[in-house]
Amino acid sequence: MSKEKAGRTATKKVKDKWKAKSWYTILANDSFGKKEIGSSPASSPEEMVGRVSEAALSDITGDYKQSHVKLYFRVTKTEGDKAFTEFEGHKIDQDYIRRMIRRRKTRIDLTVNGLTSDNVSIKIKPIIVVDRKVINSVETGIRNKVAEFLKTKAREQPISQFVVYMFSTQIYNDLYDQIKVIYPAKKIEIRGSEIFEPTKKIGKEVRIEKEPVEEEEEGSEAGVA
Repeated sequence: MSKEKAGRTATKKVKDKWKAKSWYTILANDSFGKKEIGSSPASSPEEMVGRVSEAALSDITGDYKQSHVKLYFRVTKTEGDKAFTEFEGHKIDQDYIRRMIRRRKTRIDLTVNGLTSDNVSIKIKPIIVVDRKVINSVETGIRNKVAEFLKTKAREQPISQFVVYMFSTQIYNDLYDQIKVIYPAKKIEIRGSEIFEPTKKIGKEVRIEKEPVEEEEEGSEAGVA
């Protein structure tokens, strides 16, 4: 067989392979109004299940100010050409975090392990910025207040409601009110979250965040989670 003919045969096989695939529209879960967040080809419905799709929060809400928030959805089932998902977690851009941190400010990171009223485990990762260097007792007090509050709020709501609350302006107002009795916060964000299946222990699953921890820029003051 000539090289030219072999090349035509290979091209035909590639085309046939893609022709055999079906395209599925990926939808966010109920908490995000089942908004369309993308599409993906697959050879079968079973091949779609388990795939993780990323979407900016701004694409769902229409608020461009939320474009720094990246959401992750895992496909759990398909119906026809629709792929349905469950929310798996989120993170915010590192560039956005860097802009939050300036000299003579203190960054406080923590990870809160919560359990919702419907027995879903969730890691909540707040970041709090205050406008000057604070002593250790103040930082500890802020950490304890935030952790206690978020654990309580999680226990009061099913995961579907808590996720909506986590991305609302109300959570920032509530956290600010909790912190101001110790020291007023300059900025508060939920820098990331991870959701786990009911009854599974936190810490056994693979994390969504894969990037290595970046070193703080010289001159910055950071609290270590």
